[in-house]
Amino acid sequence: MYNFEDFDRQVARTDRRRPEDAVTIGIMGVYGELGSLLSEFKKRAREGASYVSFGGNLVEEAGDLLWYFSALGRTLGLSFRELVADALKSDVSQIGSVEDAQDLLGRTKGAALGDPWLDAAAAAGRLASAALDTNSDLRLPTTEALGAALRAMAANDVFIQEAINNNITKSESRFPDERIFLDLYDDRIQFEGLRIPQDEQLHRRLAVDFEEREIRGKNFVTQKVFQIKIGDPLTDNIGEEDDYRFHDVFHLAYAAVLGWSPVLRALFKVKRKSFPKLDEAEDGARAILIEEGISSWIFNRSKPHYFAGVERVDYEILKTIKEFTRGYEVEDQPFWAWEKAILDGYAVFRELKLHRRGRVLVDLSEREIRFEKFGT
Repeated sequence: MYNFEDFDRQVARTDRRRPEDAVTIGIMGVYGELGSLLSEFKKRAREGASYVSFGGNLVEEAGDLLWYFSALGRTLGLSFRELVADALKSDVSQIGSVEDAQDLLGRTKGAALGDPWLDAAAAAGRLASAALDTNSDLRLPTTEALGAALRAMAANDVFIQEAINNNITKSESRFPDERIFLDLYDDRIQFEGLRIPQDEQLHRRLAVDFEEREIRGKNFVTQKVFQIKIGDPLTDNIGEEDDYRFHDVFHLAYAAVLGWSPVLRALFKVKRKSFPKLDEAEDGARAILIEEGISSWIFNRSKPHYFAGVERVDYEILKTIKEFTRGYEVEDQPFWAWEKAILDGYAVFRELKLHRRGRVLVDLSEREIRFEKFGT
């Protein structure tokens, strides 16, 4: 359970606003996240019970909204605890914990008139209007907007603690103080203390040669390890060529950075057959299809730049990957590790796309994948 100070610390740590536009971005963030929350209710009204993501999305969006309020409070010289106290028209000494704030909020649950989220949106609009006057004191409109948002949350059983916990957990997954890789799955003890046999583990080091060839007027990519062909020659499998035939580099990147690739386990015949449940659940056809689906979906989202000049992967991509992998061993990977696997894999893909051939070096121990031109 995180407290107000924990929340302030993580907001300060992850705040990327520049001083000159801190207020503007803070208010835009408040307005934008309130819009996302309103959109959630619109989707639920439209889709009904079929919109199964409603509850989880509501908590996440509420956490993001509180992040922007905390960030805006920092700019105004207020801690989040002080901001909440003002918003609830209470003395800060009466709010020793998040639970105290929630209890106080519960007693004011019926204070909002009309639809509480529309009230919050209206208050955010007043905050935006106040910001247009450079001489305006933004403390009052900020706390009024936060108060309206907190009442809307309470009216829909979205608790402050729940929203804060979700936001901090998400931030730590994507922007940790220190990046520490999880143990490779093959190194983890499985089933009553028995370890994975060596010949059923992903290879710790690989050098895979990619080469494009034209065969009967069609472009194919072949792959070799120690001059031995691996798998079938690949085409793009689409009407307009887009070089997806080099896509196995993405599976190599997942193996290098995450220690995970059901596709490579099947390709190199290192499925964990000694453990039937593990083989079926983690290395079987469904897991393979999920990995292929992730690769294809990200590829379509990456066009036309293929992440060139990009330092971050869109959070919505990372969030969707979490949905794809729920229930599989790889679901424990943090956002930053997936981001690294994607960016590193695409850096090598762009080299292959440029040179049409080359060697891809993979080192699971170093969590590294890199490209090497032939002859270097």
